Amino acid sequence: MKRSTIRSATEKDIDELVSLYIDFHEFHVRGVPDRLHKPDAYDETTLRNTLRELIQRQDAQIFVVEGDAGKLIGLAEVYVRQDEPHPLSIAHRYGYLQSLLIAEPFRKGGLGKQLVAAAHQWAKEQQATEMRVETWEFAEGPLYFYETLGYRTLKRDLVINFD
Repeated sequence: MKRSTIRSATEKDIDELVSLYIDFHEFHVRGVPDRLHKPDAYDETTLRNTLRELIQRQDAQIFVVEGDAGKLIGLAEVYVRQDEPHPLSIAHRYGYLQSLLIAEPFRKGGLGKQLVAAAHQWAKEQQATEMRVETWEFAEGPLYFYETLGYRTLKRDLVINFD
């Protein structure tokens, strides 16, 4: 790929975003098939409506990577959130990276890192002091990618199966 552009998503991007979100879900289904499944049919109308609302929100942003031909090849969905005050913990205002995806043929080229940088910058502009992300842990999953960017484990969910 010669050139790509990272920008905020608009309502004109919704059809392509739907396709990327389906790819995102199916990637995770392959990684954790005992936790997620592929539906018989995706509810694309609800997804389009949700994306339309999300694009309008002040506390959220979807960044997209637009490839050479103007086709979307990646996305980052980020929110700004605030911990609830509690007398035993320190509340933080933070960015929350909900979703990050680069289409398969374009991975390993630095675009994910650029999307994360855009999400970080946006969160900082919203007065966030840190960025948080949750990720499934599986062999082809993104944990190593996040660790190479400096993310560290803060808390883990552990599970045991009763077979």
